[in-house]
Amino acid sequence: MYFPEFEDIFKQIKKNLKMAGIPADNSMLGLKFYILFVNLMLMAGEEIAFFTSKMSSQDKSFLELTALAPCIGIGVLSLVKIVCIVLKRCHITELMNQLGKLYQEIVDDSKQTELRKTISRKIVHVKSFTTYYFVLNLVLISVYNFSTLLFMLYSYIKKETVKLVLPYDVIVPFSTTVWYNWLVVYVHSISCGFICVLYYTTVDALYCNLTSLICSNYSVISNEIEQLTPNNAHTLNNIVKRHQYILKLSDVLEEIFALPNLYNVLVASVEICVLSFNIMTGDWTKIPGFILFLLSQILQILVMSVFGENLIRESSRVGEAAFKCEWYNMEEKYKKMILTILIRSHKPKQLTAYNFSVICHRSFTKIISTAWSYFTILKTVYNPAEEQ
Repeated sequence: MYFPEFEDIFKQIKKNLKMAGIPADNSMLGLKFYILFVNLMLMAGEEIAFFTSKMSSQDKSFLELTALAPCIGIGVLSLVKIVCIVLKRCHITELMNQLGKLYQEIVDDSKQTELRKTISRKIVHVKSFTTYYFVLNLVLISVYNFSTLLFMLYSYIKKETVKLVLPYDVIVPFSTTVWYNWLVVYVHSISCGFICVLYYTTVDALYCNLTSLICSNYSVISNEIEQLTPNNAHTLNNIVKRHQYILKLSDVLEEIFALPNLYNVLVASVEICVLSFNIMTGDWTKIPGFILFLLSQILQILVMSVFGENLIRESSRVGEAAFKCEWYNMEEKYKKMILTILIRSHKPKQLTAYNFSVICHRSFTKIISTAWSYFTILKTVYNPAEEQ
């Protein structure tokens, strides 16, 4: 049976962190991190400045303002996520070390063959998914960044004039109508696009893998409890201790990702709404970019919700397993321990957005439903004639 090495699970994530200037050994942050971080902060500031200038101008366009929101939102999201990871590096390293030991126990256990096959398959699937997730987002941002050049080429072929266009609307302290100034801002803009993707895909992949490993340990505990009989009830003490240990690790996971999840939940509906609105009513040259942004945003929320739901389901299964075991034939002290497990399982472990919202399938549908409500309101109040 193939079990990927624990280090292989996080290999790509550690490579990405190294690219971002974040060492995996909790040592000092590299100069590269500060360069990339400041670069992205400048970009976010330039976009916010453009948005503010449009808000205060006489000829502000409602459509143009809504088109600016997604870029600003994703830029700030990337900054929030990477800051949380940097601040929680010690917690993440400790959690990974503890999960590594538990993972090795699963690999070495020769008793639960079928369960080990299931866990191995899930781990491999999550590892493959995160790889595809990196590639997909890299392709999306590449298409978005370089589509500007294609539109400039199309404009040159049709009108025989070069119109210098930037992929993102920003304000800089010099004119971008001169080609060398435009080139500097263009390189700065597309580099920030790649930094954004590097930041949020790395954090999302870390979220997926850590959650999946904790879910695997809940599966092991559920399987052991379900196989309890009066003959092996003496093992219940160790099982309960391991269960409490996994519950504590789940709390650490919640502490690490609570703030990024909060920001995702707060802005996701607005971003999906304005992206959909601009796809329906915006300039055709920007529609491909908006579609890519929309797909990326929906995928990000879906990933967050699916793995949050998995944690709820697997932690709940511990109680179901306790009910299915032969507790009725056990000694009184073991019956009380089983009852304690049942009572504890009524409140499954869950990831939240700082207790503002539970991360699960329901939160995903609520975000989409809210985005649709906002979209219908925008469509109702928007008057294209006022934009003329």
